[in-house]
Amino acid sequence: MEIGTLIIGIVIGLVIGGTLGFVALKAMQSNSVEKASHSEAELKALLAIQARQHLDVSRKALADIQGRTADLVSQLNDYEESLTEATASGDETTSTFFGEHASLFLRNSLETSKHDIALAQPDAQPRDFANTGSGVFVGVDTKASKENKSQS
Repeated sequence: MEIGTLIIGIVIGLVIGGTLGFVALKAMQSNSVEKASHSEAELKALLAIQARQHLDVSRKALADIQGRTADLVSQLNDYEESLTEATASGDETTSTFFGEHASLFLRNSLETSKHDIALAQPDAQPRDFANTGSGVFVGVDTKASKENKSQS
């Protein structure tokens, strides 16, 4: 009888343990499904908030671009009007270019040195310290080459 009692206790323990395990497994599965659906809802809400923020930023950028475009259009119209007024008025006064004023200023303010050889002889080549040569054929002695040709 002792062995029968022991076997009956083990069977009852296995049935109760199996039932409790099955109930716990079902509770965990339903809890994970609930968490997954809950996390999906949170994710959708977060994405909706981010989409609204993106739309607000995009609308603000679009309004800024439209404002700048309107400013550019008005500036272009003003410029075009100023061009048509200048040609329609018949006033043929021309604005002098900066270079005309600058060249006149430079000509008048340049101090010329009387000892400057380059200014005294504008057609002469500058000296390059090449032993009486002009610098065009440096290293070639024209007298020596003429003597060599005459000896041949």
